[in-house]
Amino acid sequence: MSDGVEAGCRVLVEELAGLVRLAHTALDGVTAVLVEPDGGGDGIAVAEKALGELLARVEEDAAAMPGGRAGVVVGVHVGCEVEALARLAERLLEAAWARQERAPFDERLRSPLRGLAGAALDLVARSADALRSGTAEEVADVLSASHEVGQRQRLLYGLLLREREADPVEVTDLVLLACCYQQCADRAGAIARHAVLFAHPGR
Repeated sequence: MSDGVEAGCRVLVEELAGLVRLAHTALDGVTAVLVEPDGGGDGIAVAEKALGELLARVEEDAAAMPGGRAGVVVGVHVGCEVEALARLAERLLEAAWARQERAPFDERLRSPLRGLAGAALDLVARSADALRSGTAEEVADVLSASHEVGQRQRLLYGLLLREREADPVEVTDLVLLACCYQQCADRAGAIARHAVLFAHPGR
């Protein structure tokens, strides 16, 4: 691989890692609205700004992808995962807007949701780091940590199943949110797997 193509791949990897970080910012902003008692302050505004920038940059990158064939491999695989994260952020934003007229989730249920969301978003942030480094150790750390998201999801579901008087709308909202965060974790794991395969294609 020529030095120019390899340099192009490095530029692309940095750009994709930046996109993952933007996705994390959007997800983090909207999550604050959903899980914090005070409604997360300006979380929706932060999320919408980051999401708008993310979608614009994804479109620009698709039109001008450096790095030759290796860049295409990196860009298509990771780009698809970033777009999936953007769609999940959009879904969470819709949920946050829909809940503006409702009372916050009860703390007994909000707490495990907060833990689940935090674990999933931590994986998204760490997948960006893994993409930049491409080290097998960092990728393995992301993949090994993914089980925590499943454990927290099961904890939330266990609580919901024991809540005999729970509002069906609240239960539905929580299950849908849990699914979104579980999918965020899946996307983070996929980014990490692509990182170890393609972050340094010239080696």
